[in-house]
Formats: sequence, structure tokens, C-alpha cells
Amino acid sequence: MAKASKDLILELEATVDDAAAGLAKVTAKRMFGCHGLFADGSVFALVWKEGRIGVRLPDEGKFAELMKLKGSTPWKAGKMTMSHWVLVPETMHDDTRGLKKWLHTSHALALATPKASASPKTKPTKKSAVKSKPSTRSKQ
Repeated sequence: MAKASKDLILELEATVDDAAAGLAKVTAKRMFGCHGLFADGSVFALVWKEGRIGVRLPDEGKFAELMKLKGSTPWKAGKMTMSHWVLVPETMHDDTRGLKKWLHTSHALALATPKASASPKTKPTKKSAVKSKPSTRSKQ
């Protein structure tokens, strides 16, 4: 699919922001070159560059429920299908009530998702990665 016009993207960004207005702990920032909404640091919605609104639904039941709606599709970034992500039907872009329902659901799931450790994972150093060798001393 082709990249959407800048005007459409700006319109969808405003639509998503309006639908998410009043939700707790929401910040907007760029993600994959797109407008993303985060709930307390966890991404829950975005405007994809092809002119579609996506929501993250890590709950299998909610994911399946939205996927049943005509026009819903899994979000694909290139050839890769993104887990738990649904691009809402384009008819929902103008359906404030329907869009709010799914943004609010996605937001609640993002807030309920356990946060990853704030400390970066450290790689073992060569010294700590080397297993200690058994002692060559004879036992007496």
C-alpha cells in the first residue's frame, strides 16, 4: 500500500489525539516514523504512514473481537506482521464513538501491562562469561 498524503496523516493524528483526550498518563511521540500514543510509557495506538489508525490489543479476546469487524486488518510493517496490532476499519476514522471504544480498550490494556525493567540488560564481560576451570590440585 502507498504512503498516505501528509494532509490525511495530520487529520488522522488529530482524530486519534481527540479520541484519546482525557485518558490518564498519555504522551504522544514518534514511533517508526509515525505518530504514536503511549500510556505510562507503553504504546497503545498509532497512525500508520499508509493512512490507517492502529491499536495494540494484547488480549486475545479483544484482538479477535476487533478483527471480526469488516475492514479490520492486522498491522504489517513491510512483510512483518506486528503482534497484537489491528488497523481499525477506515469507517472508524469518522466514527468517534467506535474509535474511542477501541482506543480506550487499548489504553487500559497498556496500563495493565507489566513494565519492563528500567535498568538496561547488561552483557556479561569476557571475564564473567568464562567458566571457572576445575582445580588441578590433587586432593589429599
